[in-house]
Amino acid sequence: QARLGGVPQHLRCSCASVRMVLTRPPLAVVEAGAVADARPACRRPGRGRVGRTSRAVLRPLVISVLLGLAVVSALLSSHGTPPFVGVRFSAEGRLRHLSQVARHAVQACEGEAFIDDAIKTSAEAGPAVLVLSFSTTWCGPCKLMDPKVTQLSDDFDGKARFIKIVGDKDPDGLQLMKRYGVRSVPQYHVYKGGNKVAAISGAKYDELLGTLQEHASA
Repeated sequence: QARLGGVPQHLRCSCASVRMVLTRPPLAVVEAGAVADARPACRRPGRGRVGRTSRAVLRPLVISVLLGLAVVSALLSSHGTPPFVGVRFSAEGRLRHLSQVARHAVQACEGEAFIDDAIKTSAEAGPAVLVLSFSTTWCGPCKLMDPKVTQLSDDFDGKARFIKIVGDKDPDGLQLMKRYGVRSVPQYHVYKGGNKVAAISGAKYDELLGTLQEHASA
Protein backbone atom coordinates (compact mmCIF):
# COMPACT_ATOMS: atom_id res chain seq x y z
CA GLN A 1 0.00 0.00 0.00
CA ALA A 2 2.86 2.37 0.81
CA ARG A 3 4.47 1.76 -2.50
CA LEU A 4 1.23 2.40 -4.35
CA GLY A 5 0.59 5.71 -2.60
CA GLY A 6 1.87 7.88 -5.40
CA VAL A 7 0.48 5.71 -8.18
CA PRO A 8 -2.62 6.90 -10.03
CA GLN A 9 -5.89 5.17 -9.31
CA HIS A 10 -6.21 3.37 -12.65
CA LEU A 11 -2.70 1.98 -12.32
CA ARG A 12 -3.43 0.78 -8.79
CA CYS A 13 -6.21 -1.46 -10.06
CA SER A 14 -3.89 -2.95 -12.66
CA CYS A 15 -1.19 -3.64 -10.12
CA ALA A 16 -3.68 -5.32 -7.78
CA SER A 17 -4.85 -7.54 -10.61
CA VAL A 18 -1.28 -8.51 -11.41
CA ARG A 19 -0.66 -9.36 -7.77
CA MET A 20 -3.74 -11.61 -7.67
CA VAL A 21 -2.62 -13.43 -10.78
CA LEU A 22 0.88 -13.93 -9.43
CA THR A 23 -0.37 -15.30 -6.11
CA ARG A 24 -2.96 -17.70 -7.74
CA PRO A 25 -1.78 -21.31 -8.43
CA PRO A 26 -1.07 -22.02 -12.08
CA LEU A 27 -4.04 -23.35 -14.02
CA ALA A 28 -2.01 -26.22 -15.43
CA VAL A 29 -1.07 -27.33 -11.95
CA VAL A 30 -4.70 -27.25 -10.79
CA GLU A 31 -5.92 -29.13 -13.85
CA ALA A 32 -3.14 -31.67 -13.56
CA GLY A 33 -4.01 -32.22 -9.93
CA ALA A 34 -7.68 -32.60 -10.79
CA VAL A 35 -6.85 -35.11 -13.49
CA ALA A 36 -4.47 -36.94 -11.18
CA ASP A 37 -7.18 -37.07 -8.52
CA ALA A 38 -9.85 -38.19 -11.03
CA ARG A 39 -7.91 -41.07 -12.59
CA PRO A 40 -8.01 -43.39 -9.57
CA ALA A 41 -11.78 -42.85 -9.31
CA CYS A 42 -12.32 -44.05 -12.92
CA ARG A 43 -10.08 -47.12 -12.63
CA ARG A 44 -11.82 -50.37 -11.81
CA PRO A 45 -10.27 -52.22 -8.92
CA GLY A 46 -8.38 -55.33 -9.98
CA ARG A 47 -8.61 -54.60 -13.73
CA GLY A 48 -4.89 -54.69 -14.25
CA ARG A 49 -4.58 -58.00 -12.45
CA VAL A 50 -7.32 -59.56 -14.63
CA GLY A 51 -5.54 -58.45 -17.83
CA ARG A 52 -2.25 -59.85 -16.62
CA THR A 53 -3.95 -63.14 -15.67
CA SER A 54 -5.64 -63.46 -19.10
CA ARG A 55 -2.36 -62.90 -20.88
CA ALA A 56 -0.65 -65.41 -18.62
CA VAL A 57 -3.30 -68.04 -19.50
CA LEU A 58 -3.41 -67.37 -23.24
CA ARG A 59 0.34 -67.26 -23.80
CA PRO A 60 0.93 -71.01 -23.17
CA LEU A 61 -2.04 -71.89 -25.36
CA VAL A 62 -0.72 -69.84 -28.27
CA ILE A 63 2.73 -71.35 -27.86
CA SER A 64 1.26 -74.87 -27.84
CA VAL A 65 -0.71 -74.22 -31.04
CA LEU A 66 2.34 -72.82 -32.80
CA LEU A 67 4.44 -75.78 -31.73
CA GLY A 68 1.77 -78.19 -32.97
CA LEU A 69 1.64 -76.48 -36.37
CA ALA A 70 5.42 -76.61 -36.59
CA VAL A 71 5.42 -80.36 -35.86
CA VAL A 72 2.72 -81.05 -38.48
CA SER A 73 4.58 -78.98 -41.05
CA ALA A 74 7.79 -80.86 -40.33
CA LEU A 75 6.07 -84.23 -40.70
CA LEU A 76 4.46 -83.25 -44.01
CA SER A 77 7.70 -81.88 -45.39
CA SER A 78 9.55 -85.05 -44.44
CA HIS A 79 7.15 -87.10 -46.60
CA GLY A 80 7.70 -84.83 -49.59
CA THR A 81 3.98 -84.25 -50.33
CA PRO A 82 0.99 -84.15 -48.01
CA PRO A 83 -0.58 -87.61 -47.72
CA PHE A 84 -4.10 -86.49 -48.54
CA VAL A 85 -3.03 -84.79 -51.76
CA GLY A 86 -2.08 -88.13 -53.28
CA VAL A 87 -5.43 -89.60 -52.29
CA ARG A 88 -7.26 -86.73 -53.91
CA PHE A 89 -5.19 -86.95 -57.07
CA SER A 90 -5.62 -90.71 -57.29
CA ALA A 91 -9.40 -90.31 -56.92
CA GLU A 92 -9.45 -87.65 -59.62
CA GLY A 93 -7.38 -89.89 -61.87
CA ARG A 94 -9.81 -92.74 -61.28
CA LEU A 95 -12.79 -90.56 -62.16
CA ARG A 96 -11.01 -89.28 -65.26
CA HIS A 97 -10.27 -92.84 -66.32
CA LEU A 98 -13.89 -93.88 -65.82
CA SER A 99 -15.14 -90.91 -67.83
CA GLN A 100 -12.76 -91.77 -70.68
CA VAL A 101 -13.94 -95.38 -70.64
CA ALA A 102 -17.55 -94.21 -70.72
CA ARG A 103 -16.84 -91.93 -73.67
CA HIS A 104 -15.12 -94.68 -75.62
CA ALA A 105 -17.75 -97.31 -74.73
CA VAL A 106 -20.31 -95.47 -76.88
CA GLN A 107 -18.57 -94.48 -80.10
CA ALA A 108 -19.33 -91.31 -82.02
CA CYS A 109 -20.46 -91.44 -85.62
CA GLU A 110 -17.79 -90.62 -88.19
CA GLY A 111 -19.97 -90.72 -91.30
CA GLU A 112 -21.94 -93.10 -93.51
CA ALA A 113 -18.90 -95.19 -94.44
CA PHE A 114 -18.15 -95.65 -90.74
CA ILE A 115 -21.69 -96.97 -90.10
CA ASP A 116 -21.58 -99.26 -93.13
CA ASP A 117 -18.30 -100.72 -91.93
CA ALA A 118 -19.72 -101.23 -88.42
CA ILE A 119 -22.71 -103.17 -89.79
CA LYS A 120 -20.41 -105.26 -91.97
CA THR A 121 -18.11 -105.97 -89.02
CA SER A 122 -21.04 -107.20 -86.92
CA ALA A 123 -21.69 -109.82 -89.61
CA GLU A 124 -18.09 -110.94 -90.08
CA ALA A 125 -16.41 -110.45 -86.69
CA GLY A 126 -17.34 -109.69 -83.11
CA PRO A 127 -19.15 -108.34 -81.41
CA ALA A 128 -22.13 -109.68 -83.33
CA VAL A 129 -24.64 -107.15 -81.93
CA LEU A 130 -24.56 -103.50 -83.01
CA VAL A 131 -26.70 -100.72 -81.53
CA LEU A 132 -27.18 -97.48 -83.46
CA SER A 133 -28.40 -94.75 -81.10
CA PHE A 134 -30.06 -91.85 -82.96
CA SER A 135 -30.43 -88.53 -81.18
CA THR A 136 -30.09 -84.75 -81.54
CA THR A 137 -28.48 -82.02 -79.45
CA TRP A 138 -31.83 -80.52 -78.46
CA CYS A 139 -33.54 -83.80 -77.47
CA GLY A 140 -34.35 -83.91 -73.75
CA PRO A 141 -35.30 -87.63 -73.55
CA CYS A 142 -32.08 -88.46 -75.40
CA LYS A 143 -30.04 -86.78 -72.66
CA LEU A 144 -31.93 -88.76 -70.04
CA MET A 145 -31.20 -92.00 -71.86
CA ASP A 146 -27.53 -91.30 -72.57
CA PRO A 147 -26.17 -92.37 -69.15
CA LYS A 148 -28.37 -95.48 -69.23
CA VAL A 149 -27.09 -96.41 -72.70
CA THR A 150 -23.54 -95.85 -71.48
CA GLN A 151 -24.21 -98.22 -68.60
CA LEU A 152 -25.58 -100.80 -71.02
CA SER A 153 -22.43 -100.52 -73.09
CA ASP A 154 -20.44 -101.36 -69.97
CA ASP A 155 -22.74 -104.22 -68.99
CA PHE A 156 -22.55 -105.77 -72.47
CA ASP A 157 -18.87 -105.04 -73.03
CA GLY A 158 -17.49 -107.47 -75.59
CA LYS A 159 -20.97 -108.61 -76.57
CA ALA A 160 -22.43 -105.46 -78.16
CA ARG A 161 -21.06 -102.38 -79.88
CA PHE A 162 -22.74 -98.99 -79.44
CA ILE A 163 -22.53 -96.07 -81.88
CA LYS A 164 -24.25 -92.76 -81.20
CA ILE A 165 -25.48 -90.76 -84.20
CA VAL A 166 -26.32 -87.11 -83.42
CA GLY A 167 -28.35 -85.97 -86.43
CA ASP A 168 -27.64 -82.23 -86.22
CA LYS A 169 -23.99 -82.56 -85.19
CA ASP A 170 -22.18 -85.65 -86.47
CA PRO A 171 -20.88 -86.05 -90.04
CA ASP A 172 -23.65 -87.34 -92.35
CA GLY A 173 -25.97 -87.36 -89.34
CA LEU A 174 -29.03 -86.04 -91.19
CA GLN A 175 -28.36 -88.28 -94.20
CA LEU A 176 -28.20 -91.33 -91.93
CA MET A 177 -31.46 -90.39 -90.21
CA LYS A 178 -33.17 -90.06 -93.61
CA ARG A 179 -31.56 -93.27 -94.83
CA TYR A 180 -32.89 -95.29 -91.89
CA GLY A 181 -36.25 -93.50 -91.70
CA VAL A 182 -35.67 -91.94 -88.30
CA ARG A 183 -38.36 -89.31 -87.71
CA SER A 184 -38.33 -89.20 -83.93
CA VAL A 185 -35.62 -89.44 -81.32
CA PRO A 186 -34.36 -91.15 -79.36
CA GLN A 187 -34.40 -94.22 -81.52
CA TYR A 188 -32.31 -97.38 -81.29
CA HIS A 189 -31.62 -99.78 -84.14
CA VAL A 190 -30.24 -103.16 -83.10
CA TYR A 191 -28.30 -105.29 -85.58
CA LYS A 192 -27.12 -108.86 -85.19
CA GLY A 193 -24.93 -110.55 -87.75
CA GLY A 194 -25.40 -107.61 -90.11
CA ASN A 195 -29.21 -107.75 -90.01
CA LYS A 196 -31.55 -105.40 -88.22
CA VAL A 197 -33.43 -107.30 -85.52
CA ALA A 198 -35.15 -104.45 -83.64
CA ALA A 199 -35.99 -100.77 -83.85
CA ILE A 200 -36.98 -99.11 -80.58
CA SER A 201 -38.49 -95.62 -80.74
CA GLY A 202 -38.62 -93.49 -77.60
CA ALA A 203 -36.91 -93.52 -74.22
CA LYS A 204 -37.78 -97.16 -73.57
CA TYR A 205 -34.92 -98.45 -71.48
CA ASP A 206 -36.58 -101.71 -70.44
CA GLU A 207 -37.35 -102.64 -74.03
CA LEU A 208 -33.80 -101.88 -75.11
CA LEU A 209 -32.42 -103.91 -72.21
CA GLY A 210 -34.67 -106.86 -73.07
CA THR A 211 -33.58 -106.78 -76.70
CA LEU A 212 -29.92 -106.80 -75.72
CA GLN A 213 -30.46 -109.63 -73.27
CA GLU A 214 -32.18 -111.63 -75.99
CA HIS A 215 -29.62 -111.14 -78.74
CA ALA A 216 -26.33 -110.30 -77.03
CA SER A 217 -26.52 -112.99 -74.37
CA ALA A 218 -27.13 -115.82 -76.82
